[in-house]
Amino acid sequence: MNVLVYDDLGASPNSVKHTVNTLKALLGHAYDIIQIDHTVLQSEPWEVHCAMLVMPGGRDMPYCQALDGAPNTRIRSFVEGGGIYLGICAGAYYGSHHIEFEKGRASMEIIQSRELGFYPGLARGTTYPGFVYNSESGAKSVSVVLEGQFEHLPREINMYYNGGGYFVEPEKYENVTVLGRYKTPSALCKEPKGPAAIVQCKVGKGNAILIGTHPEYDISSQDMLLTDDNVSVTLKSIVHDLILSEKDRRSFLATLFARIGLNVRIREEPEVPHLTPLYLAGLTKEWVTNPVSHLLRISDPITHLLEDKHDIFHMSTIEDPPSEKVELLNVCRFKEGKPSSVEIIYPRSIDAKEPIYPSPSCTPCFDMKAYFQHLVQKRTLEWGGGAWLRFGNGILYAQVMESTQSLMDKNFKFSQALPSGFITLATDQIAGRGRGRNGWISQSGALQFSFIMRHHIKLRHASVVFIQYMIALAVVESIRERSGYQNIPLRLKWPNDIYVETKDGLKKVGGLLINSTFVDDEFVLVIGCGINLSNHEPTVSINDVIETHGLSRLSVEDVLAGILVKFEIYYTEFCEKGMGAWFLNKYYERWLHSDAVVTLTTHNNESVKIIGITSDYGMLKVESLDRRGKIYGLLPDGNSFDMMNGLLVQKK
Repeated sequence: MNVLVYDDLGASPNSVKHTVNTLKALLGHAYDIIQIDHTVLQSEPWEVHCAMLVMPGGRDMPYCQALDGAPNTRIRSFVEGGGIYLGICAGAYYGSHHIEFEKGRASMEIIQSRELGFYPGLARGTTYPGFVYNSESGAKSVSVVLEGQFEHLPREINMYYNGGGYFVEPEKYENVTVLGRYKTPSALCKEPKGPAAIVQCKVGKGNAILIGTHPEYDISSQDMLLTDDNVSVTLKSIVHDLILSEKDRRSFLATLFARIGLNVRIREEPEVPHLTPLYLAGLTKEWVTNPVSHLLRISDPITHLLEDKHDIFHMSTIEDPPSEKVELLNVCRFKEGKPSSVEIIYPRSIDAKEPIYPSPSCTPCFDMKAYFQHLVQKRTLEWGGGAWLRFGNGILYAQVMESTQSLMDKNFKFSQALPSGFITLATDQIAGRGRGRNGWISQSGALQFSFIMRHHIKLRHASVVFIQYMIALAVVESIRERSGYQNIPLRLKWPNDIYVETKDGLKKVGGLLINSTFVDDEFVLVIGCGINLSNHEPTVSINDVIETHGLSRLSVEDVLAGILVKFEIYYTEFCEKGMGAWFLNKYYERWLHSDAVVTLTTHNNESVKIIGITSDYGMLKVESLDRRGKIYGLLPDGNSFDMMNGLLVQKK
């Protein structure tokens, strides 16, 4: 599920940044936090996988310009159907039926109705005078008195305030619950209980949370405060007040989100771990020497730096002393807000016994020796002892990496040095990527890797679109074909997601991503795979399910080797035979959609029955139930399943 943050016309960049950071800290373990623009809300099927839509601080009038009409109608329907809307400051004004902003100030006055109308009454502001657009001169630290189910929190919490409103006479409305009030009286508000700062509005089956303050702001980040000498004393006072209440504000939001049904966890550890070096290893010497020779040849001969499109790489051996130039480079990149250079460490000597890999102390979370042993052992079970198999022979491993997919896909010079079947692997990713706009929520215990392969155009009988189906089935079969593991309920969701059947229903435990370029008559594919192998969040882990069947848990090294061997077996047969029953029959046995009846939103909500996958272009084949004999073919890169609602929706 996703949490969508509006980042378009009217949204304050500062507010967006702090909103995203705080949401990642509280919800990022279980939800993908995605910034979107108005075209997504207008044209894409965002509701399908959205848990909460967030309208941050900024300016309410441009929100109307961007979203009035169809987008607002969809937002309203989303909430009425059980979704959550979070409106902060300008987003809270925008979620109210009527607003009255700076009445009497000719250059700023806004007295208008709003389409969403989650709060059925009037939002009036500013609650306190002094607000100036694009300035902190009217900013304050205000005390909010909590009401309702927040017993374990302090009764009063200081929050950042800059131009927010209050909700007039909320007691009049049965669907509204006041969660907090401004402690300091406002000249605008004559209500005996004081101005309501935070309200929860029940809207159909869903909820709208409207907040006049900014509890999401991380006051320890000084860039939220302008360096204006005229207000510096005031700002110092604000910072002092808010630093003391930082933990309470996070706890308040965590409690609030849990109250409306979100999966919350406050991170105690640092939010972004430091990147670690990539260690190069190979089953044979060639899988080490060839990439190293290529990378050194195109690197600077003195600094051993290779500047690529996305990253800067530094080649070194374990014995090399730290490079002062690299350290200076990283200082400069830190100041520019860019990640440090990627350190690739390779063995100086290759005279050691094969396979070649670093000391276990360098890779404490991944056992290189065990991985290569599993790889060789699984190959020996194949025809000819598997001597012809090569995928997985070379590996670059890092304990912490930005993204295994981005490393290969966004650095052309780097990826050209890697042979087909070479993999990158990380124990933790800090910027994992998923299909479309999605990100892979990386958790320790997950198996997350990418590998490169090249598919020649002359293989016209073997359409490249089927490769995603083969890697998906390889994940499932590499586990279910093991002795005793045949009944582990791993299944496939079209086109490339891995699910498991549990007593609580279907749970997603993995997904695939393939990026492709075309170079010299070849499709250069970077195949990324993320699997919840041992991590309990964001859904459930495969090993947890395995244990419920009374079986032994599987290691990362074992599962990775199994997937690569199984995929290469499929791919080799595919190149020889093309696509056919030899593969599709097993795919259908494992997928979730045989004879399923769904609604085709791309064709006027027509009811269709799923027949299968076409063996020529890999399209999903469906038959109309409204017009017998009418067949449609749907491309996997343009469409997606909403299984919960029985929909086939178009991705734009």
